Amino acid sequence: MLSPRRLAATAATLGVLAAALFVLVLADLITLGAAAVALAFLVALAALAFLVLTARRIDGKAYRIELRLKKHEAELARTTTAIKGLETRLDRLAAAVSESSDRRAEDLAAILASLGEDRVNAMARAREVDELRAEVRALAGTSSRNLAGDSV
Repeated sequence: MLSPRRLAATAATLGVLAAALFVLVLADLITLGAAAVALAFLVALAALAFLVLTARRIDGKAYRIELRLKKHEAELARTTTAIKGLETRLDRLAAAVSESSDRRAEDLAAILASLGEDRVNAMARAREVDELRAEVRALAGTSSRNLAGDSV
């Protein structure tokens, strides 16, 4: 809508022109019919001006809305691009974490296997040491008997 100031200016202009026509009719410079036609023409022009100004105002608002919309669309496009970049980085990070987890699991399995082998080897060595002790005791027992038998 038009502002009250513009409506008042348009009405004042129309009133001045109507008053001028009235003065011309009173002075018998134009006929009443010609004045009525002129007044109707002036009213039609005022209505047309009102419609043009209203259309311009609505067009201006639509233009500003369109500019804001384009601004928001550009911002949305930048945000979408940034989100895609973040998704790509997150995918790479997830793959790296998964790969690292797999490597750690393999390393842990290798360490546990190594510990198991060391334990098995330690048990085998402990048996060998026990067998050697038994042999040493047996030899020590026979040599002490031999020594005791020789001295008797």
